[in-house]
Amino acid sequence: MNKFLTPDDVAKCISALIARNKLWAKKKVHISFIVNKTAGCFTNKKKSEQYAKLFDAKLNSLASEPECTSQISYKILSTQYQGHARELTVGVIAEHIALEDKNSETVLVTCGGDGTCLEVQETLYKESQVDIKKKETILNNITLLRLPLGTGNDGTDGHSIQECFDLLQSQLVYKNIPAIKVYPENTPSDLELAESEKKVAKIPAKYGDPNYKFPWFGFNIVSIGLDAYVVYLSNVMKRILPGEFYHIAVPISALRFNKDFKPGLAKIEFYDQNDDRFDDVSGGITLFAFGASGNRVYGGGQKVLPDENNICYTPKMNIF
Repeated sequence: MNKFLTPDDVAKCISALIARNKLWAKKKVHISFIVNKTAGCFTNKKKSEQYAKLFDAKLNSLASEPECTSQISYKILSTQYQGHARELTVGVIAEHIALEDKNSETVLVTCGGDGTCLEVQETLYKESQVDIKKKETILNNITLLRLPLGTGNDGTDGHSIQECFDLLQSQLVYKNIPAIKVYPENTPSDLELAESEKKVAKIPAKYGDPNYKFPWFGFNIVSIGLDAYVVYLSNVMKRILPGEFYHIAVPISALRFNKDFKPGLAKIEFYDQNDDRFDDVSGGITLFAFGASGNRVYGGGQKVLPDENNICYTPKMNIF
């Protein structure tokens, strides 16, 4: 009988890979796995059994390879409710600061879907703005590893588990990832937010700060229009239909988009790194996608931003 993937399977394998990568040579490495046990990789029978075999095989293949870290340890932190990943991340940062050991490194590993990954990344950014000590710790001593254990895996480190394994067995360097900061023109009232929740059946806290305060952040692609509508319908379908049937949201969204969202006008302004406005786009929009950089995929590998340009804009048009 095949076994399901467990958080401990993931932790043992990833820890073994990190212990053998020269990026952490002679370092004391503390790994924190933030796990959403309701993610498909742990609950979907076919997917979970397949992943369990991959992790076990990789771990066994490492048995004869020597470790290069001076010390390595890990712990598994399971999320219990929406917003919990944020609290766990704050705790991981505090624990590293309390170590007061220049030879220690913390690796923060996300094991879940897009919601878990976004909560952790948002928290790392927001906490880095609190004080200089946290900023230096997050930038210099905490490494984020985003495992592709969700549905789309577009903003993870590798689009498949094998890609992630290959990455951890390659010559790594530290790199700070870019982010997109989004502000609405007018901050909606509590009443407007409540009405919005009723219409889209989506809880804002799942995708960011529990108080859904602005700004919002994106670490892969931020989209407006048809693309965002596809994501919304996909989330609805996942709650209703089993397995991969949520993919029918794509053709349904194309048929319903113009009906559900009447043509209107939008204005998008562009600012550089110094917050100086340099351009804008006005008019009707079918799709607007803005990436943290170019060469970005979305929706399970679709090349929304296929080259170095980080903007995709489609004027309002008939879907057909």
